[in-house]
Amino acid sequence: MTSVVDEEANFEPQEIKSEPVKDETLKYPRHPFAVLFHLAFKIAALAVYIFFNFLFNLSFVIVFIITVVFIAFDFWTVKNVTGRLLVGLRWWNEVKPDGSTTWVFESVENKSVLNPLEIKIFWGSLFLSPICWIVLLVVAIITFKWDWAIITVLGVVLNGSNCIGYVKCARDARKKVKKAAATFILNTAMNQ
Repeated sequence: MTSVVDEEANFEPQEIKSEPVKDETLKYPRHPFAVLFHLAFKIAALAVYIFFNFLFNLSFVIVFIITVVFIAFDFWTVKNVTGRLLVGLRWWNEVKPDGSTTWVFESVENKSVLNPLEIKIFWGSLFLSPICWIVLLVVAIITFKWDWAIITVLGVVLNGSNCIGYVKCARDARKKVKKAAATFILNTAMNQ
């Protein structure tokens, strides 16, 4: 399994092409529906699991299906929509014909078009969600609810995958900025 970063993949999504963020807009999200769905699917999955497992003791099959659907919606939404709109990052993993894998990262070049409030919401919920699922996994193991632990493992895996993917993507974006700055400084020094 190889991990190669595509350094040429940059994008400028239409949704975030605009003027830099003004001070008066920092209090409110620029993409309220993206923020809503970014949080809603996470909260819905956790709420269904907690309330219907511990409080209402609903059938395992029903809770499993509903929770897995919300976890899957959350994974897809974060990976394909909200990461791009809220923090200007996108990632995916390609499998080559020989079986090796390649991580591909994209990042917006102009970070001034991003809203700091949306960035905080994105990263805060991205890291908090797997932590919640890990706590629920520990509770399921301690209480010997092995079937319920399956749901929590799925929550940890999918939320953790997004977390790892976006951390790698953010690191790659920082490397690209450093490389561009070094190239600019070198070109400026050579031209003088």
